[in-house]
Amino acid sequence: MLLPINGRIAIIDDQIAHATPLIKVLSKNQLPHTYFSGELEFLPEKKDDNNDIRVLFLDINLIDNSEHENKVLKSRLIPVLDRIISSKNYPYIIVYWSRHPHHKDLIEKDIFLNELKDKRPIGYLSANKSDFFDLTGGFTEDFDEKIKTLFESINVLFDNFYSYKILLNWENTMHRSADRTLQEIFADFHYNDTWNDNSNCILSKLGNAFLGNYYSSASPQEKINACMISFNSVFKDTLDSSMHKSSPFTDELLFNQENISVSDIVFQINEKLNLTKDISDLHTPGNIIFYEEENPFKELLNKVLSLFKLKNNILLEKPNIESAVLKKESSDEFKKIKIEIKKSWKKIGIIVTPICDYVQKNNHIYNRIVKGVLIEKKYGEYIDSNSEAIFIFPFSIKIEDKEYLIVLDFRFFSTVEISSSISIDQIKYRIRQELLSEIQSRLSRHINRQGILFIN
Repeated sequence: MLLPINGRIAIIDDQIAHATPLIKVLSKNQLPHTYFSGELEFLPEKKDDNNDIRVLFLDINLIDNSEHENKVLKSRLIPVLDRIISSKNYPYIIVYWSRHPHHKDLIEKDIFLNELKDKRPIGYLSANKSDFFDLTGGFTEDFDEKIKTLFESINVLFDNFYSYKILLNWENTMHRSADRTLQEIFADFHYNDTWNDNSNCILSKLGNAFLGNYYSSASPQEKINACMISFNSVFKDTLDSSMHKSSPFTDELLFNQENISVSDIVFQINEKLNLTKDISDLHTPGNIIFYEEENPFKELLNKVLSLFKLKNNILLEKPNIESAVLKKESSDEFKKIKIEIKKSWKKIGIIVTPICDYVQKNNHIYNRIVKGVLIEKKYGEYIDSNSEAIFIFPFSIKIEDKEYLIVLDFRFFSTVEISSSISIDQIKYRIRQELLSEIQSRLSRHINRQGILFIN
């Protein structure tokens, strides 16, 4: 049974007796869940979006055992669902109890296509309540068999949303990996009377490993943050190992990319994988600073654009052109392209100070910065992609509905005093650690290149 093990299962039923069998089945399988009676005073606040739901068991009639028109059921359901399902809650499925076929339209074609369209589930499964409970609310004779069939039907529903199964497995693996991390670090003295002292010592050592010599003078909050970040390193290794072993899937129902237009989503995913807009500190490594002044970016633009490529393009169109004419024509075209680029370009610098210098306060005076530019992608063919001094990000981003390439020039690497006038408003993005490490590696290779003397 592939269901969330992290507590993201919810049951909504005004009669606890009807919810009890579900609660027992879920509890037996160690699947944490939340029960709601539908009473508004005991529901989460509407602004509370701290916990997603992945599977929701819903009783359509939250009033009593009597028959009611759809509009009566609807008026009771909407405020309850609106409080329980956050507008950020995605993805999830609904398993709903009903006694009549017209309830299907109420749920699937009315409520979640109108009033709650921003909280719409990805899939639905209806279960006839009369198969489980009689009109008095008692259990039917074959209740146990029916409840077993219900959970089998949920797994069949998951088969229709194969990527959802993978996401559920990913979340479950995350949860198990967190448990394994705790066990691996603390298990040796789990039943020891000195557990508190030992665990405090271990957490302190983890914080010290991250902050180094600065640990002794760090604030309590900095020490706690440092031990959590070190803990993340252990967790990530456990998680990566678990991910390689966890997949229960062998069929190939995923990865059909034909006839799907996801270009906008790709932009968002690439940004999420490599950049973040979560800026907590002015001098954090990876911060992208946006500048207004043109120096030294005019010279930088000259160097990252390739006049040689432009000449080749002209030669392809005019193979018999004279060299003097080619020189003038390419020069004029080069100037024209630079003018066009400058109408929309963005001038940037990226803080590439090593993370250890930052967290351990080894460098209180200088930031190390590599400068570059954001150029509209349509001018990408003119960038000198052969130069080892130039680093072109392997993805483009959208700013103000324009698609940009991010281009750095390692020749414009410098140290800048931390006290220099950079404001938090100039920091628009921060590069994630994996990409920052790649930039630092390329920068190091460029700085340390030896060069070779030879006669041709």
